[in-house]
Amino acid sequence: MKQDRPEQTTTVRESYTPHQDRSLTEAVLDAIEECKGEDLLRTDFVLYEDINPDALESLFRHDAQPRTTVTFDTDGVKVELWGDDGVKIRVTDRSDE
Repeated sequence: MKQDRPEQTTTVRESYTPHQDRSLTEAVLDAIEECKGEDLLRTDFVLYEDINPDALESLFRHDAQPRTTVTFDTDGVKVELWGDDGVKIRVTDRSDE
């Protein structure tokens, strides 16, 4: 009898603080690139088709509530952000679902 083994899911975790030399949107894009293993500049990926990057930046500005959380799906990955002394980012590959 052949046993199905669950596929390994790729998950990438990042942290972002406003003191970094990149925006929150760039941090999210970096995490998505790492999870997918591809350069998003070389694909037709467009983040704003699934979420407004300006609204995301506004939600997690330096004085935002630490309980702020956002979850969205984009291009075969699930992106989760939450405030915790900065912003924690988790990107999970969902292309096998």
